[in-house]
Amino acid sequence: MRSFAGLRRRADFARLRRQGRRVNTGTVTLYRSDGAASDERSLVGIAINKSIGKAVVRNKIRRRLVSILHDALSGRRTMRLLVVARPSAVDAAFDALRADVVAALGPA
Repeated sequence: MRSFAGLRRRADFARLRRQGRRVNTGTVTLYRSDGAASDERSLVGIAINKSIGKAVVRNKIRRRLVSILHDALSGRRTMRLLVVARPSAVDAAFDALRADVVAALGPA
């Protein structure tokens, strides 16, 4: 089972973009806020713009981000995250993508 649940509502995505703390790295932009008291697990949304590439490329990036976030969020307090992939994520190696996401999340 994943260590996080999916953020699905458009209003939740918009709220995180408006009110969340933003961290930019080379491959991703991460918006984060503290989890609500009722959240059992962290809520994560992943946004990948169509300008980044075709569906195969976007899904590859999404699968990589899901794997990285599963490992990075286990053992952390609950939070709400929106991860927006940047065009440089297409050519980034998995380890570079992981380093950027972990750096954006900050200390546990």
